[in-house]
Amino acid sequence: MVFIAGFLFMDVMVDAVGGKDLAVSLWFLLASCFIVQTLVGFVGLAVPIYAANVGASPLLVGVIGAMGGLTYSFMPLVAGFLSDKVRRKNLLLLALFLYGFACAIYLPTQTPSMLVPIKMVEWVAVAIFWPSAEALLTELSEQQIEKNLRKFNLSWGSATIISPVIGGGLISFLGVKTLFILSSAAAFALAFISTTKIKELPKGGLNSKHERPQSEIGGSETSGESIATAVVSVVLFAFIGGVIYNLFPAQATSLGIPAYEIGLIIFANGFFRIVAFTEAYKIEAKIGRNSVFLAGALTLAVASGIAAFSSTTPLFAIAFAIFGFGMGILYASSIAQILKSRGHARGYAAGIFESFLGVGTFLGSSMGGLASECYALNAPYILCLLISMSTALYQTTCRFKHNNHQ
Repeated sequence: MVFIAGFLFMDVMVDAVGGKDLAVSLWFLLASCFIVQTLVGFVGLAVPIYAANVGASPLLVGVIGAMGGLTYSFMPLVAGFLSDKVRRKNLLLLALFLYGFACAIYLPTQTPSMLVPIKMVEWVAVAIFWPSAEALLTELSEQQIEKNLRKFNLSWGSATIISPVIGGGLISFLGVKTLFILSSAAAFALAFISTTKIKELPKGGLNSKHERPQSEIGGSETSGESIATAVVSVVLFAFIGGVIYNLFPAQATSLGIPAYEIGLIIFANGFFRIVAFTEAYKIEAKIGRNSVFLAGALTLAVASGIAAFSSTTPLFAIAFAIFGFGMGILYASSIAQILKSRGHARGYAAGIFESFLGVGTFLGSSMGGLASECYALNAPYILCLLISMSTALYQTTCRFKHNNHQ
């Protein structure tokens, strides 16, 4: 895994981080993001299937995923605030050790309801890791944030491609608990290696040289209205993520779709999200960020409509591929918008972004699980369709207002 990540990110800027040690640190940080997302993908695939195996209802499966989202709706703000006050490296190490612990305690659990608090512990670890990693990344690449954000998106995005396929295969051939064992061991190992590989600048070391007034960062794109459209987009794609990642594996199992095919379907989602990451900023340069937000919402609406009428692997694969592209362009544009809006508090900005991801994931998992329990297995996708169309209407209104003010 580290080799793949290293191959993708060999051209990390040495001059932007101020020395060889910090350039190596940036490379290792990108590789770590790749590995952590792979582990999150493994566990995210394993937990719904494991919960169904030990007797959890569709509603409880949704609650388990929702508790992860609920934890993630506020913990990233706390972690992001702390990362602006203490060494980000210490928080990264804490996150990795805690994640390894959470994966380990999944193993002996046989009571479905006990998966809820374990999921919360797991997502506390995830909530500590990502804001600190994103803040450190932007701090080390102050002059070319979007360039290195693209590398960051490729690092974790490439992990979303391989983790479902590998994870699904491991579940099919070795059993679902294999992923918990592997993820726990890998998280502990990465934590120990990180103690020597991750370096960071003293607080204010780079910002004092390159700090710019907020009005210059992103120009008019950082207006309150643009931030609002970015936040709405974050909640939308996170809501859909809560449905397709936390509910779909159990739903597909009940439809008789084998684990390796579930992995392939989620692989399609990750692959087209990677395609979106490579093209998002090019598309944005041509049509503008507000238009990207609108296009992303409409794309997710199309995918939701297809998923609502799907019951076979090919149809789900098509729907999830479209989901992946829509989620990818929304993610790339919204994270750039939010991180560039707070040049002096990267950790807090990253925490805001990740917290809204948590809000969307919580709403998607809880509302989707309830809809599935009370109505039908495809009800969560109908809900996604309605929310996507509502978001597209909001983005259209904002776009007309923006054009009228010009």
